[in-house]
Amino acid sequence: MIISLILLFSSIFEVSKPTSPEDWKLIQYVFDSSLNGSEIVVQCKNYYLTRGELRSLRPQTWLDDNVLSTMSDAVTLVKKKMKYPVNWYLPISFAENTDDPRKCISFAEKHRIKENYMSDLLCCEKVFVPVFDEERNHFFLYVLQLKTQVVEIWDSFAASSQSDWGNRRLHNLLVSLDALFKDDIDQKYQNVWSFKDFRMERPSNVPQQPNGYDCGVYVIKFMVAPEEVTNPDFVFDSDNERLEVALRLLASDVNSCSDDLASKAEAYCEQRFGNCESLS
Repeated sequence: MIISLILLFSSIFEVSKPTSPEDWKLIQYVFDSSLNGSEIVVQCKNYYLTRGELRSLRPQTWLDDNVLSTMSDAVTLVKKKMKYPVNWYLPISFAENTDDPRKCISFAEKHRIKENYMSDLLCCEKVFVPVFDEERNHFFLYVLQLKTQVVEIWDSFAASSQSDWGNRRLHNLLVSLDALFKDDIDQKYQNVWSFKDFRMERPSNVPQQPNGYDCGVYVIKFMVAPEEVTNPDFVFDSDNERLEVALRLLASDVNSCSDDLASKAEAYCEQRFGNCESLS
């Protein structure tokens, strides 16, 4: 029954949202620390997650940055299946390689960033760029609004966000994007448009984290549900959000491991808990 599953989840996540028996089996299997931590449980096009990496979604745990990049990969694949993407979701490794335009171009070519994560510059509306702040040991998000030439800083710990490091990182990112898209800008904007001319804004309605470990989960929420988090009635529930991210990755149809994982989870629960049919 769904109600009983809510209680069973409490051994890992304390959640109030109902879930299905299939989801419960997945979580029990993937989050078992006694199983092989190097087993790949999420495989998208460009990134994958091992059990050990995904387990960083456990409550009160610092998020592995590979979870962020894999989520960007998964969301991009889903958007490309639905329609021509108007928003771009970049892996966190992109921002890490924008301190120098030549380095950025080399990285983008090697990893086919344009082909894998981007589309026509003229059609793009928003670019979501997750960033790791080395000084603060903290994840935050740049949201580039291309139509209004604004870059918004979505930071769940905004009180500490202003620093020389952050200003340099943003400047370098914008300059690197100009270099990466030089031909497109020259051809389509005749040199009257530039990333480095973007105006910086810090939205006042970005939710703030009450702890020191949820910043990566906030960044994922900012990317996938910006309208929801800026609703005045939104309340961030850490365990619910972490569980939602885990299931979104594990059960997604862009996870090439999903079918095999479901079979393994079924066999695992059958062996550990006996007949699971009563949970259906």
